[in-house]
Amino acid sequence: MSHHRHPAATSEAGTCARAAEGSARAREGAKRPSGGALGNHAHNPSGAAGGAVSGVDEVAAVRDRRAERWALLDAARPVSRVKRLRECRRATLTGTGNPVLRTAPGGRSGFAGLATCGSPWVCPCCSGKIAARRASELAAVMAAVEVAGGVMDLVTFTVRHHQGHRLADVWDAVSAAWARVTSGAAWMEDKAGLLGWARVVEVTHTGRNGWHVHVHALLAWSSPVPEAASAWVAMRGWGRWDRALRRWGFDSTPVHGVDTRRVVSGDEGLAGYFGKAALELTSSWTKDSRAGRSPFALLRDATETYEAGDLGLWWEYEAASHGRKQLTWSTGRMDLRRLAGLGREESDEAVAAEDTGGDDAVELVGETWPTLSRRRWQPELLAVTDVGGVGAAVAWLDERGLPWRWARPYRREGPRPRSVQAQREAREVLSYSSSLL
Repeated sequence: MSHHRHPAATSEAGTCARAAEGSARAREGAKRPSGGALGNHAHNPSGAAGGAVSGVDEVAAVRDRRAERWALLDAARPVSRVKRLRECRRATLTGTGNPVLRTAPGGRSGFAGLATCGSPWVCPCCSGKIAARRASELAAVMAAVEVAGGVMDLVTFTVRHHQGHRLADVWDAVSAAWARVTSGAAWMEDKAGLLGWARVVEVTHTGRNGWHVHVHALLAWSSPVPEAASAWVAMRGWGRWDRALRRWGFDSTPVHGVDTRRVVSGDEGLAGYFGKAALELTSSWTKDSRAGRSPFALLRDATETYEAGDLGLWWEYEAASHGRKQLTWSTGRMDLRRLAGLGREESDEAVAAEDTGGDDAVELVGETWPTLSRRRWQPELLAVTDVGGVGAAVAWLDERGLPWRWARPYRREGPRPRSVQAQREAREVLSYSSSLL
């Protein structure tokens, strides 16, 4: 056999190799806490974005993050006490039938027909999808406010805590305190000129001070309110916040308990800036910060070492986060979603289970899906499909002896890749890719 490679085949081999390398990097990255959080950029919402990256690098980063989420979900199954998390993306929606490999424009593949848990708090995979949706909604709202001539402030309220506090108790106190901030006669005065608000809760943990629960609230004003005026409103809100906390046995301080920052788009494009700011806001609790370890950092540590302390913290977090909302909006006359034309909000479960579009390409029959799950090959198959398309995907399955069939109504253009010639070419590409690793 000639060892000469057609330029296209060589190019495909190189990209397949890079996809495999990306999957390996992500599997290794799943063992390490990720850096950079909202806490690190509390005064610079675009700080997490860093410098400009190329389109190729960004696509590779997306694949790495996807592989890391899958790896962390697989690692969580043996230790989680949440049944829906243990079964998330493992079984089909009906318990019968087969999952389907799906392709979409832009090289983004996925699996259809799988049951999802829909948790924005404890599921590495569902939380990513939910956070992306909420970030896009927040970005749309933020853009609509600026176009309407308004301004926005990000207000953070915190609570003093120590290692002896139970997470559920701190969280309940924080929820009650926020409800007090946005109610009563004083709030009726403070909200004059306010278009509405959106609130996100962030949770971290430190070995010294225990659970840290705080609120990030986006306040949208109908006109260019001076920063000093909005800071005064935030300080009045902190007074109600502190009084409510004291009823629950907690307290706050005016120095560390409240922070106000004006959201300014600067020279960046409106959509790009607000998209990054919104994503940083909604995904802050997935990352580590100066405030401590994020919940998913706890999960990584717990699944790496099975240390009793980390396992206990994760189980406490699973129990305390159950039934709580990640993002809440003002309603009624201050409906920011209506301002942006977003319509009715979908539940987290509905967002996680939503069909993201694309074409059903390959049905994974028989023991293929159980094998992929057991060997943790799902992200590798997705990366191969992203890079090489459906032909590379079925060749990858054939190389491992995993059965499949065409999904209906998928119709592949061109010759069927299971021909002898196509299988030989696919093996050459995969063999060459392996030699590069």
